[in-house]
Amino acid sequence: PTPIEITWYTNRANTQSVLHSHPYYELVLPIRGSVMYSVNGSLISLSEGELIILPAEIFHYGKYDISESVSERLLAQIDRFLWDKTAEELCFSELCNLYVPLVISASSVSSWGFRSLFEHIDLLRSVKEEKNRQVLSQVMMKTLQIYIMESLGEEHSRKLPKNSIVEQAVQYIQHEFTDPSLTVLDIARHTYTSREHLSRVFKRYTMQSIHNYVTELRMQFFHQQLSEGCSIMEACEGSGFSDYSSFTRSFRRIHGMTPTQYLKNLR
Repeated sequence: PTPIEITWYTNRANTQSVLHSHPYYELVLPIRGSVMYSVNGSLISLSEGELIILPAEIFHYGKYDISESVSERLLAQIDRFLWDKTAEELCFSELCNLYVPLVISASSVSSWGFRSLFEHIDLLRSVKEEKNRQVLSQVMMKTLQIYIMESLGEEHSRKLPKNSIVEQAVQYIQHEFTDPSLTVLDIARHTYTSREHLSRVFKRYTMQSIHNYVTELRMQFFHQQLSEGCSIMEACEGSGFSDYSSFTRSFRRIHGMTPTQYLKNLR
């Protein structure tokens, strides 16, 4: 695999991903249809042709609505070490160890030719010599980051709307989700607001309930525990699920199979 992977995604129905994070930077360019991302208290609406940069290890999920018959988006998944090393070499402090999403306007994406650059990066997989592939990856990474910095300096690129209460709630949940006794009331007390108000504003900015958010966060941690060699019961308890039968129902709803079947596939 190359340090930069380009992928084309197509959805033929309106859909929403589960809450997740990954160890690489992800750049998403909607080609057809609208995309909505929820990231740490920010609700980000992307139009066709805009580009979002999602930092590594940041929890997020997307809602993809079709235009006519499909929703299509182009993704670049970039090795975290390569991204940060390049940003340091170019003295791009805004991009080094990035921890908030960035959005680049459709006009900047078009004028700087991001889609064409992604297509050129995709050709890296055809380069046979490893050393040549590494050199080209570094050149492409520098070109990409220069384009990004030039685009961010243009007036069309926008800042992201954020709700401070939801941001505090999300941070607290991500720190405490493995506690099986965690409740909505605990989160409301932490954010100094009522349970009812928190529930309303949380769903508005995250597109789902607090309960579902906590469940999906625990589910990703469950997957991580399984991959590290824990048994299903150990991973279930370590992820904050106190009721195994409720856990299995949630797991089947999200993945369409039982935890045992999932573990067999993982192996």
